[in-house]
Amino acid sequence: MIAWGNSHYLRRRLGACLLAVVGLSGCAAGQPDSTSPSSLAAQVPAELRNSGTLRVATSAPFGPIVFTDAAGRLAGFDVDVITEVAHTLGLRPEYRQMPFQTILPDVAAGSVDVGARGIFDTFARERRVDMVTYFNAGTQWAQRAGSNVDPNNACGLRVAVDDATTQHKVELPTKSRACTTVGDKAITAVPFATQAEATAALERGDVDAMSADSPVTANEIKNSAQRLIVAGDIFDAEPYGLAVKKGSALGPVLAQVITELIRTGRLAKIAAAWGLGAGMIDESKLNGATN
Repeated sequence: MIAWGNSHYLRRRLGACLLAVVGLSGCAAGQPDSTSPSSLAAQVPAELRNSGTLRVATSAPFGPIVFTDAAGRLAGFDVDVITEVAHTLGLRPEYRQMPFQTILPDVAAGSVDVGARGIFDTFARERRVDMVTYFNAGTQWAQRAGSNVDPNNACGLRVAVDDATTQHKVELPTKSRACTTVGDKAITAVPFATQAEATAALERGDVDAMSADSPVTANEIKNSAQRLIVAGDIFDAEPYGLAVKKGSALGPVLAQVITELIRTGRLAKIAAAWGLGAGMIDESKLNGATN
């Protein structure tokens, strides 16, 4: 995991103050800029700030986004992002493992503060919760080595998906309707409780293909001992979002934190550590869905 201490911030502020001595910049003690950690932490809702804890709903395994490492600890891109965000806000992340399909209901009910598990920001989800964008990903299919699956010509195929994902609820139903409209056989979406189960079903031959978020598909293929290969190109690129309760004051604060992590290059370093540099965005948006 990547961790950043307060020393980085102090060195940056000290450099700004030294510039002020020679008249190149202004720096007043006790007056941090609006995106400094102290200013951002002060904007956290009082109840959350007083608790000192950021309750985070997630669902592993979904590598490299979130998974359990050899020591039994949660790890992955989203875990590092949340750790950095919580540190900036003076909070300690407390992770709560749950099925993916229960994350957004728990966020909407206020049972947790944030949902983080590679959740695509969509218009449908924005009706239930607020989403804070931090990364771009797409969808990519996988197939068994030696197969010849085309995601754009998949009528009649059985396709494994992680339950309640965009691929399960949007992508495959849309493709299947296009098939049946012209008289072809429907695509059968085969949902599984975890991504690991979906991948295992493909390896066993229980399904013809698998559809998942592009970073996840790449990770599953890498770990398949060459049993799986890609099927087609990445498509339907959309932003990932951190989910917060609708109307919560936490949403705008998280957007400011993510934008600051982007500006300073810290988010890029986290993404690069997981081989995800291609998904960087220019700024975080509150409810930035494109689909």
